Amino acid sequence: MNGYLRFALAWLVSVGVGCTSAPVRYYTLTPPPDRTLPASETTVAIDVRVVHIPLQLNRSQLMVRAGPTELTLLENERWASPVNDEIKDAVRLEVQRRLGRMSGSRSAFTKLTLDIDVRQLEAELGRYAMLEASWSAILSSTDQGSTGARTTTCSFQTEEMIHSGYAGIVEGYQREIAALADRIVAVLTNTASGIDASCH
Repeated sequence: MNGYLRFALAWLVSVGVGCTSAPVRYYTLTPPPDRTLPASETTVAIDVRVVHIPLQLNRSQLMVRAGPTELTLLENERWASPVNDEIKDAVRLEVQRRLGRMSGSRSAFTKLTLDIDVRQLEAELGRYAMLEASWSAILSSTDQGSTGARTTTCSFQTEEMIHSGYAGIVEGYQREIAALADRIVAVLTNTASGIDASCH
């Protein structure tokens, strides 16, 4: 009887191991700290809102293009948090880093309200990752007790070539978020300085 029980237990364990599903991997758009650069600070209050994202992207799984007419959801490749939060947090961090490293940015404006309208966030495995968005910003500054606001609205599109797996897709998205932050800060610092800044 004991031998039978040992056999049955071993069989159940083997079946359980054979049915184990593939591990779920989680990704984030927020880049790790860049320790090659000096620490940065900014006194600008930054509020980033993702005001729109395509309905098909508003899910936990990563999505990739599998052909001219087909998109595939990757059940085991997931965002660490809702994708709109991933975009919001990554943009805020990248803008904050850039403002903190710019000389004189503290006196230009004291608050930045940034609305992001994501039109497309798309990738094809081993080929490309693409981000298309528009953004609208309100700069608020305090000068001798008076408060003023300036509004800027621009569009942005970029595409990154990728050559590796799903992590490569997310890294491509991270580079595109960094490029978006570069564009935002370049436009807004010129606007705050009274320069007619182009969105392109």
